[in-house]
Amino acid sequence: MTPANTETITWKLVSTSSQANIDSETFKKKMLLDQDPRWLITFVTGEDKQLARFVLEQSGAIIASATFFVHPSALRIAISDWTLFSIPVKRYTLFAEIWFDPTIAADKSLYLLALFAQLRKELSINEVIFLQAVVSDSALSNVLAQKSSLSTNYHVLNYGESYNHRYIDFGGDYNHYLSQLSSSTRSDLKRTQKRFVSAVNGQYKTICYQSPEEVGTFLDAAMAVSALTYQYQLLGAGLRDRNILENRLLTTAKLGWFHSYVLFVDQKPVAFQVGHLYQECYYAQEIGYDPDWAKLQVGIFLHTEIISNLLATPDLVKRFDFGNDDNTHKQRLSNAQTTEKYVYLIPRHWRNNLFVFTMKITNRLSTSVGHLLNKYGLRKRVRQLLWKLGVMK
Repeated sequence: MTPANTETITWKLVSTSSQANIDSETFKKKMLLDQDPRWLITFVTGEDKQLARFVLEQSGAIIASATFFVHPSALRIAISDWTLFSIPVKRYTLFAEIWFDPTIAADKSLYLLALFAQLRKELSINEVIFLQAVVSDSALSNVLAQKSSLSTNYHVLNYGESYNHRYIDFGGDYNHYLSQLSSSTRSDLKRTQKRFVSAVNGQYKTICYQSPEEVGTFLDAAMAVSALTYQYQLLGAGLRDRNILENRLLTTAKLGWFHSYVLFVDQKPVAFQVGHLYQECYYAQEIGYDPDWAKLQVGIFLHTEIISNLLATPDLVKRFDFGNDDNTHKQRLSNAQTTEKYVYLIPRHWRNNLFVFTMKITNRLSTSVGHLLNKYGLRKRVRQLLWKLGVMK
């Protein structure tokens, strides 16, 4: 049944302070990992972070859910990776689109407008909403594009360019997956496998870690590799805080989702993949490899090992999710995609109005500069320089 207007719709804020008080019945239904508060609560690692979960109920059952990760952040005025100026904000981040029960066939626009109108009453001028994965032509995307109460209450600001979110949809075994790739990609994969196996004289193994007891062993190997990577040493990224990571992965292992891999050569770890298997979808979340092995494309080799391992068990997995953003490897190895974008909802206020106006101008300039850096292969070098100078975070 479609509501008459937004005033008849009330989203309820429910507690998600611990795993114990998250209703389990809802999560027996089909949803994405980033829509499940049992996963999102693992990112609440300090007093300055929390979840704000809003649910919509009908006849006592939850028919929609939106779980925001609330945390300190900043709005940046930047050109490419160079931050010129920023203001601190509290950010309400939505990692995936709002979950609706699959049986809800009605127009969802009023439900969405009601949620954001309700949130606007709660937000101060220093609090913003960040929508991390707005899918093209979805109900949320259409609402954001319309002139409505949403645009009256907020600046709707696209952040960066749209990107392709890549997947593999499986319809058979490993050979069937290969048959869906281009002939050049198939040849490259076979060549990569052959070169790697030959170079190590067959002395390698790929281990899949799943149980709570294996989390510590996985982190020992994966963090040793991560510390060698460019992302770790120059960008402040990679696997860093052991306690946070261990607590998160122990939680997901107990829930039966933890499914991560390490590639070893002669007992030494050379590549890793952090990932989770959730509702027949494998989420590949962070990959890293020892740069000394880059010429043998150990990251690609590990990918082939993971796909082969996942498909060895019938009906275990139906989709492989490469995660947000895009690159050439994801493009070549995937067979499905959605177009997505990042969007800020910034409360209207004279100070925010001025800041948003400046952000729009610099965003256009940043996009042009980014294209030039990519065209001439300079982005990585510029990032390294900016990181060393302390102007990139």
